[in-house]
Amino acid sequence: MKKWQSSLLTILFTIGGITSGVVGTTKIGEAQTNNGSDKNNLPVVQQSQAENIPFQILGINDFHGALNTTGSFFDDQGNKVANAGKAPLLAGYLNRAQEQFKAANTGAQTLRVQAGDMVGASPASSGLLQDEPTIKVLNQMDFSVGTLGNHEFDEGLQEFNRIMLGEKPENDPYGILMSYPREASKTQIVIGNVVKKGTEEIPFGWKPYTIKEVGTVNNKVKVGFIGVVTTEIPNLVLKEHYEAYDFLDEAETIAYYSSQLKNQGVNAIVVLAHIPATSKANKVNGEAAEIMTKVDEIYPDNSVDVFFAAHNHQYTNGVVNKTRVVQSTSQGKGYIDVQGTLDPKTNDFVDTPKASVLPVDPAAKDTPEIDEKVEATVKDAEERVAKVTNKKIGTAKEAGAITREVNESKESPLGNLITDGQIAMAKAQGIEADFAMTNNGGIRADLAVGENRAITWGAAQAVQPFGNIMQVVEMTGAQVEQVLNEQYDEEERYFLQISGLSYTYVATEDKNQPFKVQDMQTKEGTPIQADKTYLVVVNDFLFGGGDGFSGFTNASFVNAIKPDTETFIEYIESKEAAGETIGATVENRKKQVAPTKPLEPTEPEKPEVPDTREAEEKIKKATIFDPLYEDDELLRGVTLANATILLYDGEIPQMSVRTTEPPKANLIGHADSEGRIKINVTSLNIKGKKKLTAIVLDEEKNNVRFPIEILPKKEAIIESSNTKELSEKGAKKNLPKTGESQSSLSLLFGAITISTSFIVLLKRKVL
Repeated sequence: MKKWQSSLLTILFTIGGITSGVVGTTKIGEAQTNNGSDKNNLPVVQQSQAENIPFQILGINDFHGALNTTGSFFDDQGNKVANAGKAPLLAGYLNRAQEQFKAANTGAQTLRVQAGDMVGASPASSGLLQDEPTIKVLNQMDFSVGTLGNHEFDEGLQEFNRIMLGEKPENDPYGILMSYPREASKTQIVIGNVVKKGTEEIPFGWKPYTIKEVGTVNNKVKVGFIGVVTTEIPNLVLKEHYEAYDFLDEAETIAYYSSQLKNQGVNAIVVLAHIPATSKANKVNGEAAEIMTKVDEIYPDNSVDVFFAAHNHQYTNGVVNKTRVVQSTSQGKGYIDVQGTLDPKTNDFVDTPKASVLPVDPAAKDTPEIDEKVEATVKDAEERVAKVTNKKIGTAKEAGAITREVNESKESPLGNLITDGQIAMAKAQGIEADFAMTNNGGIRADLAVGENRAITWGAAQAVQPFGNIMQVVEMTGAQVEQVLNEQYDEEERYFLQISGLSYTYVATEDKNQPFKVQDMQTKEGTPIQADKTYLVVVNDFLFGGGDGFSGFTNASFVNAIKPDTETFIEYIESKEAAGETIGATVENRKKQVAPTKPLEPTEPEKPEVPDTREAEEKIKKATIFDPLYEDDELLRGVTLANATILLYDGEIPQMSVRTTEPPKANLIGHADSEGRIKINVTSLNIKGKKKLTAIVLDEEKNNVRFPIEILPKKEAIIESSNTKELSEKGAKKNLPKTGESQSSLSLLFGAITISTSFIVLLKRKVL
């Protein structure tokens, strides 16, 4: 589904440890140490009788700057805790959990970790201050190890690194940031599968893993922490913020660095992974389960004991083979309490650690005391942003929040309000936009309405906090239909909120696309025509193909309006200035209907067949498609200038006569003015399929069909006369890779040494 370029990387390491001291070893609560020495550089003397060490790991994920935010916490049985969250109470729960563990276990040790998305998509109290209050709060809560999530990329890793270092910003758009008493983060970032493009260098000096020594000087165990982030980053953030990096395969990265840790005698291993998961009755599902299953296949002796998942904001607590997998929902509404026992003789957990995923419940009978230091930081942040956030900008028709909750067709009142506003503000700028579409994942909160029906700046900002640039693009009706259909893949994770049009859709028997658009109409009820062009307002995230909507990449840029946050705020302000109130409902802009029954067959009139043989022969001679592999993202080739290419999933029936009206295509692309073909085929989910069919049409609609075989992914098999497997059971030699099929010119070979050497295949994502 994605375009990959193969490469091989030479990385040398030995059983005793890695060269050049790449990753340090830190003892919990003491200064950094290395090579088995204490902080005074004295050799460590082990006790003759080692004692087991009770070890607790407290964790969170997807905090999103939720300093004072509450929401509903759901466990995997559907039990709900209302109004869960707020950072001071979260800190109180963490403090109490640590105190209780210490009181119940002699020699107990605790570490606090996070699995990404600590910043970004944040409420105003953190977001307007560039999430610097969140860094301060995490320091106060004593988080010591963390990894990257996709939202750490929102403004680029350069800006995230500035925030982590506590450096002053260059800009202060609201006049409240420069004076903030910022501080450097105390959390060590570990990230193993993000490297600078074309290199093996992890950005900003971050490390792929770290080692923490747990216990006392004479009785301790080394615990390794590996960090990875989802390789879906290119679908989730702006291109300018990911194009400088390669994203390596998550499972192979974990297996690879697990082998490095084991070669240093580190058998207790924890993975911090911004990767989605769910669970039911201790059974883990989702990508986290798939990745750990793959790790176990690649490297059976991997010794990963705990896997902190993230990204999809779901309760998770279960076991994949021997690995505990956990996730704490999101926004500080819950936390993870992992408890296990470390054995200094084996340098490993005695068995798979146990875990609880618990709500930050303000109404519990035994609610802990809030953390006063955290509370002071939160109050200070709210006071600093109040002059911006408390300003009234609109009046609602009625009291009560305007909800982002979707109906069965994935339409929400708030989604309708946002997209209506985008069209209105484009027209206010003199751009006669026809439609607007926004990704539902960019709507981060309900629109809060005060008791006096007031809507504040802060409430509006919390709805769309990203500040994505709004693009006005030109799309054909066929392209509009394509992006609407791209909502309905096998997982239906990503979908759109729309304005200016409505459509009906029907169920299909295709498991890869369970629903499909049937009819589309403009707001006035006029059918949307496949070959007519329309002006569509989208954000630059979607225009770049974000959330997997590749159809937007074929649109043509026309103009731009203000970012989505400002557009929404100014729309509400404009309604207030006109004396109008704000309201929204579900309007059935999307509606499922029963499939239209086919008409009784009648004997068709035989059409007059034009003589198109010369034109068809011209198409045949001009058209060549490059080989297509199952993990390619782009179909490439050459044909006539400005030709149209219709793509079909599998074979299509042979047409009995030449026709200017081929059957409806699954995907439509166009050659450029020089005849070059470059079509993104990710929406066709070609992995595991055998064939596509292409119909090439010239400008007069003469057409020729071409079968396109889908080839399996090519793998480079490297033999070495001096190879040794990762374990006696046999670890695979292709660690880590990004998973794309290789090109014949993109192999870079190298060796990894574990006592003797072996070859590791790395593959990189081309973005």
